[in-house]
Amino acid sequence: MRFQIDDKVVDTVTGIVKSADSETSIRAKTLQVLNYLIEHKSDIVAKQDVIKHVWDDVVVQEQILTQSIKEIRDLLGPQVIKTYSRKGYQWVAPLKAEHSETYSTQQRKLISKRPVINKQQVWIGASLVVLLLLVLVFVLLFNRSESVMKVAFLPVQNDVQDSVHNWVPLRGQEQLSQGLSHASELAVIDTDHVLYAIERLTPEQHLAYRSGALYPFREKLDADLIVHTRLTGFPEDFQLHYRLQTPFGLEQGIEFSSSVNGAFEQLIEKIAARFDTYQPSNETSYASQFSNEAFARGVALYLEQEYQAAKPMLETALNAEADLFAARRYLAASYANTNQISTAIKLLNENIERAKASNQQGRELLRAYLMIGYLQINWPQLLNREHELLSAEQYIEQAKQLAEQLQDELFIAYSYEELGKVKRLQGDYAASAAHLNNALQYHQRFQGDYGQTAALIELAKVSNAQQSESLTQDYLAQAYAIASRSKATANLIWVLLAKADIARSRLQHQDANAFANQAKEIAQQSDDPMLIARVAAWFNDSPVYTVN
Repeated sequence: MRFQIDDKVVDTVTGIVKSADSETSIRAKTLQVLNYLIEHKSDIVAKQDVIKHVWDDVVVQEQILTQSIKEIRDLLGPQVIKTYSRKGYQWVAPLKAEHSETYSTQQRKLISKRPVINKQQVWIGASLVVLLLLVLVFVLLFNRSESVMKVAFLPVQNDVQDSVHNWVPLRGQEQLSQGLSHASELAVIDTDHVLYAIERLTPEQHLAYRSGALYPFREKLDADLIVHTRLTGFPEDFQLHYRLQTPFGLEQGIEFSSSVNGAFEQLIEKIAARFDTYQPSNETSYASQFSNEAFARGVALYLEQEYQAAKPMLETALNAEADLFAARRYLAASYANTNQISTAIKLLNENIERAKASNQQGRELLRAYLMIGYLQINWPQLLNREHELLSAEQYIEQAKQLAEQLQDELFIAYSYEELGKVKRLQGDYAASAAHLNNALQYHQRFQGDYGQTAALIELAKVSNAQQSESLTQDYLAQAYAIASRSKATANLIWVLLAKADIARSRLQHQDANAFANQAKEIAQQSDDPMLIARVAAWFNDSPVYTVN
């Protein structure tokens, strides 16, 4: 059956999506999800019902279904499927059936023109295949080194929600696999083999995987090392979280980079350096030299908003390595999100002192300056608000000067944004607009133009303070258009919450709640706990700090 959805034609049998200028194939499992939703379009279908129908022979994580839903929305538009919190999904887009007689006739013509192959040709072809297989087995047996470690990369979990990075899960897996093959003598298992193994895990193995274990893949793939990665962050400021299942246990860590490729390359370099000299051993345990386990676990808890549980893990990491600046930053953010602002600022000042003492004038120093300024702007602690804003301005100005010395354009842009906020709160609207326009100019140089939305939102707030209704709406419209074009879920939510803030400042409470509820629906569709928490904070009228 073929359906027309807006300007696209979807063939639910072949999985082909056609538009005026493109043709795309839907993955097999995603196609099954699509068909199931269409068949039950009059109902809200539970996630477990979809999973049971599509993945009937295995037990899988809900994330696999979430990925398929995202793929359908990316292909056909975010409006085709509606998410019902704690209930499931429903197909809501109108469907216009298309007839396929012509298509079927063409298929019959093709079938009628198939060449006739005689038995002798079949026998010769089969003999050649057998001969080639024998040669391949001979080569493998006589060239295989038992000491070479076998490595398998799982698909990259992509938590960067925009249209620019849709390629990350499978192409990222391929890039990591090929990169390690070229950088080392390790035996890297091909990605097709890995993807097939994921679908063929037994129910017991899937249960173990759902609880966070990676060892089931070692048995399925005959691999010594399984690598699971998760990408978070924003353009020019990414974090690649990794988990490694080795013969001796599980290790975790994080790589920070200004580009996705850079993060991949850093991980490849570490794995090659660590494991290229691998030799089988009878050891049952060893001390990890590859990553700070406590830090990685602390960050994982932080991302789940388990701030109290994250604190002791991050503190443990700092006890082991006092100059682990990122751990202290996440610890400060955990304190900030539990409303212990003075403790958070104290920790960040410690990062500044340590960075200066060790002459590490990099991004962690920039982040510390900016984060203190941000906290002072958004979490007022002093009775003298004027003095507090002046302090915030001084910290942010130090960040801008350092960023200019380092020629770090992303943090120059961030600094201008925060200075624009300070000037708006101080009532200096001309200076605020000048800073924000400078931020816009820098953001326009980066891949993914949705970085401009933060500055446009602030310009809208400046215009609102000046009671310029038309200019306020124009800036918000620009920001929303950019976020929509890039399919940047987080930025769509920021714009809608900004609209809600402005409406609430005008005592237009009905409009404010309408915008906030739009943001809430988008957050729920994304299934991202950080975004859901951010919208919930708006309704509770409480700030939330998110570590970039």
